Amino acid sequence: MLGKLLKHEWKAVWKVPVLLICILMISAVVAGGTFALPIWDSEWVGLPLSGMMLIFMFYFAMIAVVLGVMIYFAVRYYKNMFSDEGYLTNTLPVSARQLLLNKVITMSVWNLIAMIAVGVSIFVFFAIMLFSLTPMDSSFARELVEAVRAWPEALNSPYMDGFEGFCLGILCLVVTGAFSGSMMLIGAITLGQMVRKHRILGAVGAYIGFNVIVQILGTGFFLPMMFKILEYDNIFSQQSPFPILTLFYFVVAGMSLLLGLGLYFMSEYLISHKLELE
Repeated sequence: MLGKLLKHEWKAVWKVPVLLICILMISAVVAGGTFALPIWDSEWVGLPLSGMMLIFMFYFAMIAVVLGVMIYFAVRYYKNMFSDEGYLTNTLPVSARQLLLNKVITMSVWNLIAMIAVGVSIFVFFAIMLFSLTPMDSSFARELVEAVRAWPEALNSPYMDGFEGFCLGILCLVVTGAFSGSMMLIGAITLGQMVRKHRILGAVGAYIGFNVIVQILGTGFFLPMMFKILEYDNIFSQQSPFPILTLFYFVVAGMSLLLGLGLYFMSEYLISHKLELE
């Protein structure tokens, strides 16, 4: 039954995030392509200013995609589970766990896709910018090509030891971040429903509270680790920094996973035992 729920949910939600991602990619291409235009040499200040505005548009598009996807799924979760629609949702022949897992998986996957899309858009922007600014016969272009060709050999140098684990740590951090970010929203909305007369205000307050707690705990835990990393600064020139950075990323990913799981079980308990619809 969970598979059927996911299939229906995916069909119902894909249009909005895909539209946002398409706008982001178009913004990246347009902003990067402005560097191929002669507007930067114009004596009229309006042309360079318009180019800068397009670049800022790309920057705000990156923010809008991540926030837009999160807000869209947060509003949908609230409407489907706790508004008038909740009466229909909760009469379906499925358990509260299946309903919650459906929302968590869908929101987490789309948050992950949004973050990947932002990374791809940044790559597209800089690739188009370099291609626009760098003639193919220039010395910089030749050096860039040589650097790309030498990259496999550079990975074998002692300074690059642990680079694969470092990349894996970043990947785990991104995945767990998408999950924990989704659960902070879902957990805040679910907890906010306990405030009967001010549900939305309660959800906002819970979300702010979660962020404050995470920041306090994170600062207390990671500040000593950051000082430890700084102690290694004097040996970075002699050995690879990636092992200790990899450990840092895996610890952060582990804490994000624990946070998400804790909020998931809290939300499941509240939906199963404390559900009160409007």
